[in-house]
Parts: sequence; C-alpha cells; structure tokens
Amino acid sequence: MGKSFGEKLRSARRERFLSRSELGEPLLREREVSLLESGRREPGRAAVRQFAQRLATAPGTLPRPAGPDGALHLGLTAHQLWDERDYGRARDVAADGARAALAEQDPPEWWALTFLAARCQLRLGDFEGCVFRASLLARHPLALAQLSLRARAKALLATAHQGRGHLGEAVRQAQAAVAAAQKAPAGNDGLLEAYQALAAALTESGRLAQAWEVCRVFLVPLLDTVPDSQLAGKGFWTVGNVAFRRGDPAAGVRFHQQAAALLSPRLDLGLWASFNKASASMRLSSGLHDAQTLNCIEHAETALAVVGESRTDAVELLHSRGRWQHLQGNHAEAVNLLSAAYAERTVLAPQTAAEVALQLGLSLASLGRSCAAAARLAESEALFRRAGAADRSGHAKALAASLSQGCQG
Repeated sequence: MGKSFGEKLRSARRERFLSRSELGEPLLREREVSLLESGRREPGRAAVRQFAQRLATAPGTLPRPAGPDGALHLGLTAHQLWDERDYGRARDVAADGARAALAEQDPPEWWALTFLAARCQLRLGDFEGCVFRASLLARHPLALAQLSLRARAKALLATAHQGRGHLGEAVRQAQAAVAAAQKAPAGNDGLLEAYQALAAALTESGRLAQAWEVCRVFLVPLLDTVPDSQLAGKGFWTVGNVAFRRGDPAAGVRFHQQAAALLSPRLDLGLWASFNKASASMRLSSGLHDAQTLNCIEHAETALAVVGESRTDAVELLHSRGRWQHLQGNHAEAVNLLSAAYAERTVLAPQTAAEVALQLGLSLASLGRSCAAAARLAESEALFRRAGAADRSGHAKALAASLSQGCQG
C-alpha cells in the first residue's frame, strides 16, 4: 500500500467542495472513503469508476469526461498503480491521462500527471526519459508562474541527473530547486524536497562539508516543522546518509533511527523497504556489521518480496550481502555475491556500479587475487571519475596502484 491514490483523491474532492459521504455514497460509507484517503485501504475498480463519475459531475464545476479515457479516471488509476509499485503501467496510464488533460483544457492536471510519469521513469531507471519530461515541466508556463512547481521539477531533474552519474549537473539543478522553493509561498513541501536533493547531490559529488552544512543549517530545522511523518522520515534518512558518508557513524545511526521511527511499513511498505536497504548500505560503508545492520538487510529483503523487487533492488541487496560477508571475514562468499552483483552492474547508477567494483576488488585482494582486484579497482576509479566523484575516484586509484605493484598474475 501507499498514499499516492489517497492524496490524489482527497485533493480532487476538496477542490470540488465534496464531503466524503457525498463522494462515496451509495457504494462506500464516509469512514471507508477516509480509509482510502489515508492510504489504509486500497480501492477496487468499481470505487475508482464511481469516484471519477462523482468528481466529473460535482455541482458548480464544468462537466468533465468521467469514463475510462478521461483524465480523472486515468489520473486516479495511475496513482493507484504507483502505490502498487507497477511503475511501467503507472507511467503509461499517467501519460495517457496527461494527453487527456490537454484535450480537456486542464493544464494543471497535465502538469501533475506528467510529473507522475516522470517519477515513474525515475523509479524504472529511465533517467534520460525522466530528464526529458522533468525539463518540460520546469519550462512550462505553470512552473514559471508557480515557483513551488518549478522547485519540484528541478528537484526531480537533480535526482535524475544523479542517477545518470552526472553529479555536477545534479548539484546545479538542486541549487536551482532550492532557489525556486525559497521564493515560493511558505508551507509547501517543495523546500524540503529541494534541500534533500541538494544534500544528496553534494554528498554523491564528495562535497561533504557543503552537504552537512545544508543539513545542519536548513534541513534539520525544517524537519522539526513537518507534520507528515513519512516526509519527515525521508528527511532524517537523507541527513543520516550525509552523516555516514562524512565519517560520523554515530550521527548516521542516530538520524537513521529517527527515520525508522517515522517511516511506517503499514503506510508505505515499498518506502520502508527502500529505507532499510539504503540504511544497511550506509552502515556497511562505515564498517558496521552488527545485528542491526543484518536486520536492515533482512527487513528490506522481506518487504521487497511482498511488494516486488526490481532488478536494481536485487543487485543492490546482493552488494550489501557481499559487503556483509566481507566484513565477517568470509571473503570467498563475498566474492561470489559481489561477482553476481558486478555482472548486473549496468542497471545501477555509475557511482553505485563503481562501489560494487570497488568492493569486489577489495574482496578479491583479501583472497590474494591481486591482478583481478587491481582490474576491478581501476574500473571503479574510472566510473567514479566519469560520474564526477573526485574523492572516491582518487581513493580507488590509490588502491589500484598499490595492488598493481604487487600483482602476481
């Protein structure tokens, strides 16, 4: 389950001044509509059809197509598919809905559904497609008139460029997102998204002092004012990531514990799985291979078995399992797991593929296979350099050079 459908339904209902009982009758009671809006229940097809009909014919609004080819029906369906993590179908239905919104002369709905389609592309690893759509959104007259929309589009662009391994461009787009969000009306979530995107892009670029300053001065104080527990949880997750990467595992653990207390598997199992997967990775990067780290790996594996894991999820979990085995001293098993992840590295962002090659090189070196280890480390250095992560590129280069000197073949 997720909250996307419920949030879409609630906003559409409020825009039309409908009560929950008016929206749901006679099929659903007011409490059942409330459960759908809060994400605690999933809608059936009959309910989606009825909601589209009620919204399309609400008193005081212009008549809208209510059938399955109308923007209202397609929009609700796309958000439900997002909650089901069926990102391929959600992308296609959202794109169809955007085209329908254009035909119905509804630019705000076009913008919202195009944004959803772009987010789906991001989840699918189609970073080029996401950049294309997000660029259209950022240049659209609505985004130029409403800076909160421009900030969201720019933050999405930053994340997509980060996925492409274009870290310098990711930082620039995130900075533009912050600039737009700071000028937008107060009380929007765009500022939180923008600071998170900037902190993440700076961290991946190795600009850790700047990333921590963003977290310390802007992001953490903002999180104390966020009423939505899921949004606040994602923010503390970001801050914890930065703390881990700057070599402060105690702060990283503390902020990730705050995130874990806020992110509920009941509300969004997919988000909870992603958090546990990422938290395990950060803990392992800091050398933490305790019971809590293993719990994070197992929680992610269990949750993804329920909601459905992508190829990227599977490879990243192989990477974490391999690092866990390496830290446990089981280097042969680590090489087996990391070799499997390395074979699928093309589904990963370049900087993440570089991390896999780096860890595989270290595990191979622990088995005395210096030449193979040096080759993987050299590849890691090239991938980091291509992505613009100069600090990690230099680290991998130094390791490769030290192993090459003693290579025995």
